[in-house]
Amino acid sequence: MTVGVTSYNSAGTIRRCLDSVLQQSLGASRMELIVVDDGSDDDTLTQVRSYRSAANWSGFRAVRQRATGNASTGRNEILTRAAGKYVLFLDADDYLGEQALETMAATARRHRADIVTGRYVGVGRSAPNVLGAEEHPTVHPYHPGWLNSLHIQKLFSVEFLRGLNYRFNPRLNYANDHPFMLNAFLHAQRTAFVHDVDCYFITLAAEGPGHISRARLSAAEQLRFLHDCFGLLALARGQGGEMARLAGRMRADYWNRLLKLHLPMLILRKSDPEEAAELAHAAANLAEIYGARTSRARLAPGAETMLSALNEPDGQRIMDVAEQVRAEVRGEDPAG
Repeated sequence: MTVGVTSYNSAGTIRRCLDSVLQQSLGASRMELIVVDDGSDDDTLTQVRSYRSAANWSGFRAVRQRATGNASTGRNEILTRAAGKYVLFLDADDYLGEQALETMAATARRHRADIVTGRYVGVGRSAPNVLGAEEHPTVHPYHPGWLNSLHIQKLFSVEFLRGLNYRFNPRLNYANDHPFMLNAFLHAQRTAFVHDVDCYFITLAAEGPGHISRARLSAAEQLRFLHDCFGLLALARGQGGEMARLAGRMRADYWNRLLKLHLPMLILRKSDPEEAAELAHAAANLAEIYGARTSRARLAPGAETMLSALNEPDGQRIMDVAEQVRAEVRGEDPAG
């Protein structure tokens, strides 16, 4: 089992993260630990190296790379170096439940799964669990709820990942896990879920220069990940047969997710209506290019509302619609 951690200026959280790996019921002798640090200028790497002799690891590597501003290069390095049959990607500001690795690895073996999603616990944020998975058998075919859980922090078969036609894109400074996970879910033969064990504690990191997801990126840079997402789905649709049908369904479902959840969130993070309008208009262009309107028959009402508002000239109006859609998703009254 390989646990791969990516870090950047994580001195305040890395010990909690690595302690949670050290305390796994699986046992350190059955775990390889790889930490790839993205050019931190604090003492993150010094703290990491202090864990080398903390346990009888099956392997331990602390790798420092030149700062890239995102986790893609580090995650690719982990996948290249992983010696385990399975790999779990872990962020330095998150941590694991004590039985996470043992339970997820046992689930992967039992069901011969390519991907195992453990139960997330949100710490200061919502938990991106697979919607509706609790109502299905442990291993089951695709359903739209998968797309609520496009975070990379899952257990994978290393052989499966290395056989895919896509790695993490170093040019994506935001949401680089979306295309990776869409591609993985698209090609996985067997996907399993752990519902009854708290596996991954996912935190809301404080605002800072290393937290790319909340940085002030341009609209083009913030939405660049969508080119990879829809490009991969288009390639799959070109294969014909069952793969094409699945990719077409995923495209429609992903547009629902983007329009009801992700794009409203990004719009509402903008402090200025003009910036919100810039982002919305860029998203409208991508919706035209990548077929959101051809998916209208399957768009949910909230998604339809957001799509129609993206071309509004008034940025404040766009932000108001985004708030309305987000409130409806949360089951709240927008006026309340």
